[in-house]
This record gives sequence, structure tokens and C-alpha cells, in this order.
Amino acid sequence: MKRRDFLRLGGAAAGGAAAATSPVAAQDGGNESGGGNATGNQSGGGGGGQTTEVAVGPGGQLVFEPAEVQISPGDTIRWVWESGGHNVAPESGDWGHQPIEDEGFTYEHTFESAGENPYVCTPHASAGMQGTIMVGSGSEGGGEEEVDPEEMGVPFQAHYVGIATMLTMVVSLGYAFFLLKYGESPNAKGGNN
Repeated sequence: MKRRDFLRLGGAAAGGAAAATSPVAAQDGGNESGGGNATGNQSGGGGGGQTTEVAVGPGGQLVFEPAEVQISPGDTIRWVWESGGHNVAPESGDWGHQPIEDEGFTYEHTFESAGENPYVCTPHASAGMQGTIMVGSGSEGGGEEEVDPEEMGVPFQAHYVGIATMLTMVVSLGYAFFLLKYGESPNAKGGNN
């Protein structure tokens, strides 16, 4: 193999690998709504905050899904009744929806102050139908809260960046080794004559 062929092959492999493993190329096209994760389905709220949905009695089960939700002050929770005979009753405060409702009903509340807000479904509290809305970072230490890049709209897969970096280093070292060991190809035209 001639040195020029090696360089073309090595350059193409490194460029292709870096492009294939870059964070932009690695986007999974996933649902940005966070479907089914610990914070529920989030979509942009109207007043500058997020709106997070909590299912009330999904599939006829006696649960809130998700049971625990972490939000920021000014965010809204939207409870969506997926089965009938439930309510949302706070353990303290007056923000809940006390009447028993049927499937299809929705109730929203915006939480302005930080703190923990436990609530229950009154008819099914003894069956364990309870939830908690945690407003704020949970640690009121006064430091800055670390922000997840995906929450800022930046898809980021650190392992892809690491793989691309390692591959680039290996290709560069291979090129340097080949160049130092074999030097200029005797088949090269031109050069220092």
C-alpha cells in the first residue's frame, strides 16, 4: 500500500467515524415530551413555565402516574382522569380538586413556591393512591442547580463524543507511526531532488 493510499483511507475512516458518532448525527429522534419518565409528559406551558401531565387512574389502576414529579416554581401540573371515581386532594393547602370526577376530566394548577406538595385520591387513599409534587431543586442550599443539556434543547450523548475522540487519536497515532517508520514513499513524484 502506498503512503498516499494509506493517508486517503485513514482520513476517510476518521472523518466518517467522527461524523457517525457526533452528537448531531446520533440524535435518536426520540420524543422530547419525556413520555413515561419520572417527570411525566412535559410540554411547553403558556405562561413561560412547563406543563407536566399526571395520569389519574391510568388503565383503571389506583395510582397517579407518575407518582412523584419534580418541577420548577411557576410550572403547571395538569391532572388527566383516565378512569372515573377519583379526585386530587392535597394533604395541606387548598390547591387541589376535591369533587370526584369521571374519565376525560382535567384539572390544572400552577405551583409558585418551592416545597413538597403531597396529595391523595380521597376515595382510594387507603389503597395507596397518592402522589407528590416537588417544586424547586429539593436542596435549598443556595447554589446553582446543574442543568441537564437535554432540558435546554441540546441533544447530548457524551459516550459518542468519547468514542469519536478516541478514534481520532488512534487514527492520528497510526498516521504518525506510519509516517515516522516509512517516511516519504520512494514512489512519490516530485519532492526534494
